Amino acid sequence: MKDALSPAALAELRHFVTGKVLLAFDLDGTLAPIAPRPDDAVVPDEVQHLLAVLAVRAPVAIITGRAVRDARRMLWFAPRYVVGNHGAEGVPGDESAAAGYAALCRRWCNEVEKSGVRERLPGTLVEDKTYSLALHYRLAREPAEARKVLLALAHTLSPLPRVVEGKRVLNLVPAAARHKGEALRALIGHAAAPRALYIGDDVTDEDVFLLRLPGVRTVRVEPEEDSAADLCVKRQQDVSTLLRELSRMLAAAPTRAAGYSVR
Repeated sequence: MKDALSPAALAELRHFVTGKVLLAFDLDGTLAPIAPRPDDAVVPDEVQHLLAVLAVRAPVAIITGRAVRDARRMLWFAPRYVVGNHGAEGVPGDESAAAGYAALCRRWCNEVEKSGVRERLPGTLVEDKTYSLALHYRLAREPAEARKVLLALAHTLSPLPRVVEGKRVLNLVPAAARHKGEALRALIGHAAAPRALYIGDDVTDEDVFLLRLPGVRTVRVEPEEDSAADLCVKRQQDVSTLLRELSRMLAAAPTRAAGYSVR
């Protein structure tokens, strides 16, 4: 995978972001370092400042596995879009479908609680995000065994969820809900943006990387040999460097001609 901070990749991105472009980002592991518990994650002030500057010049979207309310709690700037629950929440026009997902996830949550899995697997965290569930096993004494038990539990739920594995977490999402790639496609249409740049770090972000649309460029945080992303940055800490470069590119671009005004 080509390093997004290499001179050749930066030159490509400079040309790509000229004009109207949607800038979309995953949250945990991308904008915020991974934390042992979801509530401990923090988006650094420098990253927030850079995103706020970018949001003046281009529409910014956050597409995260977190609930929308939880994602907004972590941000002191206001993105144009915040999509949560891996695409199941926050896409404009999807409100009625989301209500059905919430009812389904309440049922799953009750089934998981009745299973007693948290007592059987100390360190396991069940996160109810209203429109999806996350079964975290990062703090389990034997993560591999915890994953096996949680995966088996997920396959007993009715109706069966779409299971999306992350970094020591199983995400249980309604099968009919949008995934991140479908959410980004919807936001591109809503924003009327001919191009979009997406930055993510996890298995869930591969749904975006696999879009392979001519007007979409993707960046993976931490390279993976089998990833479908176009570019990568080597470490999560490098995201702030990339944001700084994007800010310089957009500052030099003809933003007024693209339909944006600089405040």
